[in-house]
Amino acid sequence: MADPASVQSPTLAQALDILAKNITAAEVSTTYRTERQSLLQHEQQIAWFAGAQSRAARIEVEAQTVLLRIRERERIDPTIFGNVPSEAIPNATVRDMGGRFLVNKPSIDRSRIFEMAQRMPKGCHLHIHFNSELPPEELLPRARSPYMQPTMCVRTTIPLLRPQDYVDAEVVFSVIPAATAKADCFAADYKPDFKASPETTWMLWSDFRQRFAEVAPKDIVYEDRPPGLDTAECWAREKMIMTSSDVYGDRQTVNSAWACFNIGTRAFKGLVNYESVYCWYIGAAIDSMIRDKVMYAELRPMLLDKSIPSDDGTRQIGLSEQMTIICQEVQRKQAQLKAAGKEDLFPFGLKIIYCTPRSVPKAKMQQELQDCIKLKLEFPDLICGFDLVGAEDRPNSIAFYADLLVAFTQTCASLNLSIPFMFHAGETLLDTGGTANPDNSNLYDALLLTCKRIGHGYALLKHPVLVEKYKSAGVALELCPVSNELLHLCRNVREHPFPQLLAAGLHCTLNADNPGLYR
Repeated sequence: MADPASVQSPTLAQALDILAKNITAAEVSTTYRTERQSLLQHEQQIAWFAGAQSRAARIEVEAQTVLLRIRERERIDPTIFGNVPSEAIPNATVRDMGGRFLVNKPSIDRSRIFEMAQRMPKGCHLHIHFNSELPPEELLPRARSPYMQPTMCVRTTIPLLRPQDYVDAEVVFSVIPAATAKADCFAADYKPDFKASPETTWMLWSDFRQRFAEVAPKDIVYEDRPPGLDTAECWAREKMIMTSSDVYGDRQTVNSAWACFNIGTRAFKGLVNYESVYCWYIGAAIDSMIRDKVMYAELRPMLLDKSIPSDDGTRQIGLSEQMTIICQEVQRKQAQLKAAGKEDLFPFGLKIIYCTPRSVPKAKMQQELQDCIKLKLEFPDLICGFDLVGAEDRPNSIAFYADLLVAFTQTCASLNLSIPFMFHAGETLLDTGGTANPDNSNLYDALLLTCKRIGHGYALLKHPVLVEKYKSAGVALELCPVSNELLHLCRNVREHPFPQLLAAGLHCTLNADNPGLYR
């Protein structure tokens, strides 16, 4: 063996000569290119879209080529996104395609890709909450209609005295019998305790709007002022939606985003849940779905409250009557479509997923399960599932109700009833994967309780074992990327795990969640 000290190091000239020869050999060799092409082909063969791609007709392939060209043109088009690769600092009008939704929405609305997406037929919409299908600007004018003026009322969570109060206050609507509401939300002695007497809590919405115009600060800044709404309605609207400052403020957290979301949800509730609007709402929601080419939907009403008021506030409409209204309005809309020769626009109707919050005690949950079975027996073709909703980083987990839910499943089997679970699960960043703290994850219990689908499933990829079990069980994911962005699970849709979930072989659907709040 040669002495290492006696081996001479190559000169620079020798090293460069060897490199040049290897470069020449590599240029004529096809080994690397062949291996690379083989790797690409293998991935394409097992991709989630491989089957559809292999069966695609020539015109479908051509359509995809055109669509991709349009997308890339819109990426750099200064009238849409205008994001041209450059070392220069972009001006204020430039947007990232796939960037923050509320910032990008005007650009999205100008996009031909979005227009094409709207016009494409969609088989179903499987994750949409009942109260927030339509925007506030369609609901607020109905709340001020002449026949609602004697009974549509409002309360705020604090008296509206100082400018900051208009920022901090929450607003809630409800129908109260005429001549009952006598409060003044703008008075120093206003008592906002909603459990107190209606006379001291609720103010007529018509009086509120008039007083708001007189005393509210004139410098309130609204992110948007839809035509036809007065200043009080614009103020209420901003309480109902997720604004850019609600979502993207530098001090906003997951909890603050959820707080804004829940404030909006509570405001929507009173504007939807009274008799005349409840009837109108079903047809209007179907019209909205038809505009988006949705052919079937499963709506999620929160059914913890067992009644909604009549327009005069003197009568309560129970769950059974509410479901009857839904059936009647769906039939009415389908008859109208059929008469116009357009029944193909919404051929499959809609169904209802019974929703209740995970925050209730076990005794109350038992009552909710009983009510769900009762409605299923009365409306077998309408009730199609059961869901537990609410932020997953607070009590309770699905496991808290496991015994009740197992008993519910067994009861349904004994009665030959199909009420599959469709739980919200994996809609949290606290689920960090593994089993260090399984109480932070509803994904285990959703699987063990044989969910048909789960809402969101954002955290599922942190659980490689669960990924395989969800695949083998055929559990579908109801993905809601925009909702996940606005509730701070990700910064924008480009960071959403939608592509990775598809690549993992999971069944995925795309959904809006609460579109009325995301304006």
